Amino acid sequence: MSTLSDPTAEEAVTLFENLEGKFPTKKLGTERWYLLAIAALTGSSQPSHARTLYTYLINKPEYTTSTSRQALMRRLREALVKSVSIVGVCKPLEAVFCISEVEREEDKDYSFSRLVVLILCLPF
Repeated sequence: MSTLSDPTAEEAVTLFENLEGKFPTKKLGTERWYLLAIAALTGSSQPSHARTLYTYLINKPEYTTSTSRQALMRRLREALVKSVSIVGVCKPLEAVFCISEVEREEDKDYSFSRLVVLILCLPF
């Protein structure tokens, strides 16, 4: 009797390459296939492979600048937040934590958290 093992990072990258090549529509843009991938990973038993997806994406030529990687992370976070209503909070949060482990310091976007702090500090 064979047992299922967790997919390796190499197997996940092969999956991402296949999904990218076979994504059925270009209406969302040619680079939006990863939204489906992050949602599927989050709903599966492998939200930690969000790290692998992020690493795969930032090695592509369109994500060579810090600004482009910040925009990518905003899109990934938006997809993760939207998946909360389907899979709950734990798995999307685990995916965010896994991505933050490999996210470069210059790519971290604190604008929202800084805005919240500024608003909370305003006198009423």
